Amino acid sequence: MIREIAIEKSVKTKIVGKEVILIRAFNEAKVIAGVLEELIQNGYKNILVVNDGSTDETQSILEDFGEKIILVSHATNRGAGAALETGFEYLRRFGKIDYVITFDADGQHLVSDIKKFDEKFDEDAKLGAIFGSRFLEKSKTNVPFFRKVILHLGKIFTFFVSGIYLTDTHNGLRGFRFETIKKIHLKMDSMAYASELIEEIRKKKIKYAEVFVVIKYTDYSLGKGQSSLNAINIALKVIFNKFFK
Repeated sequence: MIREIAIEKSVKTKIVGKEVILIRAFNEAKVIAGVLEELIQNGYKNILVVNDGSTDETQSILEDFGEKIILVSHATNRGAGAALETGFEYLRRFGKIDYVITFDADGQHLVSDIKKFDEKFDEDAKLGAIFGSRFLEKSKTNVPFFRKVILHLGKIFTFFVSGIYLTDTHNGLRGFRFETIKKIHLKMDSMAYASELIEEIRKKKIKYAEVFVVIKYTDYSLGKGQSSLNAINIALKVIFNKFFK
């Protein structure tokens, strides 16, 4: 119901083009303008932002971008999975595109890495999903130790519940063909959606690949990351959803 209200209250602009950049934003007032400006300066015109019930100035900052972006807003915070599904549903209704690139709002992704997804999709018409990975090129990886431990445990856990092994399961930089998002419908609202998404890729037999991407670690982006306690809660939600529902 909240998703329906959010979409109905949006401008319902049709999106036509090769790709869309989809961003979920929650309390990103300090950095979101810079992220959007860099995307726009690099020629990205189809930018869909889901404001996931932010309580800071994120909404007003996004509104200031006017027609440069398409904005859908949740009245309350639903979680990363819910925001992503809202973005997907908007595209299912109003999009006529080849694929969508999901991009984090906290400034940790490089805009230049988007081209790697473009090239990969162009190389293989059967490829339905591409996952960004900070671990494919070890010499270029500078992941804080504790974060690395959590991420490695996460990929082992995701393999356990989904049957798919990826080197970086919780990287927000991903690409999906339009046909893929028509097949996948996320039910988990929180960060637990990452494991659910990968399991859906397996169930729907969607061809996937990984590409190396750089993560820019700052005090801000590290502060926005998952705590160990939250990671445990996410794991429990995934297990309950898979085995007890």
